[in-house]
Amino acid sequence: MSTGPPAAAEIPFLKERLLALGGLAFLAPVPLFFANALELAVLLAYLGVLALLLARVRRGSVPRLGNRVLNLAGLLYVPIIFLDVRFGSQTLLKTMLHLLLFTTLFKLAAIRKERDLSLALVLSGLLFVASVSTSFHYAILLYVLLMAFAGWSVLVKWALWRDLSGAPEEWSRDRTARSLPGRGPLVTSVLSTVLLAIPLFLFLPRLKAPYVRGAEAGREITTGFSESVDPDLFGALKQSDRVFLRITSEEALGGGDAAVLRLRTLALSRWENGVWKKPPDRSAAGARSGFGALVPLAPRGAGGGTAMTIDLTPIQTRYLPYPLLGNALRLSEASFRNPGHAWVERDASRNLRLSFEPDRTIQYAVTYGTRPIADLEPGDVAEARTPAGSAALRSFALSQLGGIEPAANPEAAAREIEAVLRSWTYELDLQPRGPNAVEDFVLNRRKGHCQTFATAMALLLREVGVPTRFVTGFLGGELGAFGKYVLVRGQNVHAWVEVWCGPARGWVTFDPTPSIGQPGLETVPLAQRLRQVTDGLEFFYDRFVLSFGQGDQAELLRKLREAGGGALSALRRAGAGLSPFLRRLPAAALVAALLLVLFLIVLGRRGLGVSWKTRGLAPASAAYRRLQKALHRLGAPLTPASVPAETLAAAATLGPAAARPAEAIVRAYVRESFGGLEPAPGEEGRLRALLDEFRGAAGRSR
Repeated sequence: MSTGPPAAAEIPFLKERLLALGGLAFLAPVPLFFANALELAVLLAYLGVLALLLARVRRGSVPRLGNRVLNLAGLLYVPIIFLDVRFGSQTLLKTMLHLLLFTTLFKLAAIRKERDLSLALVLSGLLFVASVSTSFHYAILLYVLLMAFAGWSVLVKWALWRDLSGAPEEWSRDRTARSLPGRGPLVTSVLSTVLLAIPLFLFLPRLKAPYVRGAEAGREITTGFSESVDPDLFGALKQSDRVFLRITSEEALGGGDAAVLRLRTLALSRWENGVWKKPPDRSAAGARSGFGALVPLAPRGAGGGTAMTIDLTPIQTRYLPYPLLGNALRLSEASFRNPGHAWVERDASRNLRLSFEPDRTIQYAVTYGTRPIADLEPGDVAEARTPAGSAALRSFALSQLGGIEPAANPEAAAREIEAVLRSWTYELDLQPRGPNAVEDFVLNRRKGHCQTFATAMALLLREVGVPTRFVTGFLGGELGAFGKYVLVRGQNVHAWVEVWCGPARGWVTFDPTPSIGQPGLETVPLAQRLRQVTDGLEFFYDRFVLSFGQGDQAELLRKLREAGGGALSALRRAGAGLSPFLRRLPAAALVAALLLVLFLIVLGRRGLGVSWKTRGLAPASAAYRRLQKALHRLGAPLTPASVPAETLAAAATLGPAAARPAEAIVRAYVRESFGGLEPAPGEEGRLRALLDEFRGAAGRSR
């Protein structure tokens, strides 16, 4: 980097300002890596160059790149942007962040005017905004507090440098000029800002959708809830311990309630080229329900029973998980930005599909009973009957039925096949098996995960004429404190089978996965409760901060209105009961109100007014503060921040007799504060005498 003449002669406190700005610019982009918005190599390169720049500034060598270098760098970065979008990050978000980092470094290395410092401060602020807006974890709140304290200190110093720009030598000569206000003002300022931000966050109008949407690391879902499932593959969802659902029940859930937590998400009936696929949309007549309506979960379902509330994070699907024991579902108004365009559709496979794919946490309530409601509608039974055409699978199925006639007793045949498969070995093997994976599993390997077992059972029964569906969803969870909520993680993803058992029984659920591979309702040890607490905080942050929208605002206002109406009604009832007593005390109430107003006026003038503290000050500074206080009481518009010239002008209005001692006090204050002189012996007594002389002259002039 090229340097020019020392910039400190042109811009006061340039070294100090660059170091302060560099500290903010160093902290601002760090969360971008943890939010998967910036590559580690790019972040380390940025921090390394910035550290070298700040080390050079600390040694007193302030870099000042010339316009020619800046123009050349700008021209060279144009092809870099193209290559970055085309072959590098391949996302506009990361490319813009790269450009922002590049611009910040070059601006810090090319400060030539006062406005360049302001622009560098703005660029650091933009990096901070980018870090906050791309982060999904609640730990970002701690980062915001850290930046608030750091930024507060920098801005206060910035104000001091501005005030001392006319006398920069005072910064190095008077060490007290560098001291910031104490921890009390710092904490008070930051907490006041936080408290002010809370109502702004709650009540500022929300956009219906973000203009720019980032991507969070770890939220990708490759299989399980897409509209096509390869049973030979298993996605990242099953291996994730991230919480995808939080279920709260009116009644405490116990160890025997695992059946309540079998949440059906998507049933697929079409088997084609070794992959489960959703058949073409054929919605059941009258199955579309508008927003706010009670959605039946079976053709003959009805509301009633125990209620549970489900908070669902985005799982990249339009389909809603719901319990097999559920009988009705209702969407929460607070979950949707535009409730007027929200609806739920139940298709022929009894899947519940939203009108959109949620990009934020949504909430809905489900009522459930003690046993599932029979689904007697055939629906997609014709598609579910289509066999895979495997002679090997048909031969194996017939050999295991032991004389059971599948057409006459499909439920018994299903139970027989289920029992055979459950005796095999569960294995979370992620290796692909090739085009004949199902035959290899049934005839040779006999080891696999839940998708493998569910696919094998569905195809074995189809080969003997029994219609089946392949179903994905969630099973079990972690029991939370007091048993009233359950955390459902990616590890609880599961697959099972629905079998058409005739018009009298309808679709019946079977789970061929061995017991060891079926997630249950678990109570975690005490040592692991801390993870539940942190997961709960993350879920709360996701639901009520990241996903807080127009619906939540409307719900909050409704509750406040109801609470206000209830409080007003209570006051009216209380007033009606006390009215005979109150009528006897009108004068006392009036006197009490006047005394209260008088007390508030005095408190405002003394407690909330200007502070004239003199304790701990040097003699001349204390006398100067008392002089200002006396002038203020006489009507002068002075504050402790008023400059000496304003104090002298106020004293001059009282006449020469008052102006002479006032001028002597002001001169002593200037010598003591700005001249660095120690007080002479007897100085305190002389200043006290001057104050008495001023007070006497001021009293005579009134």
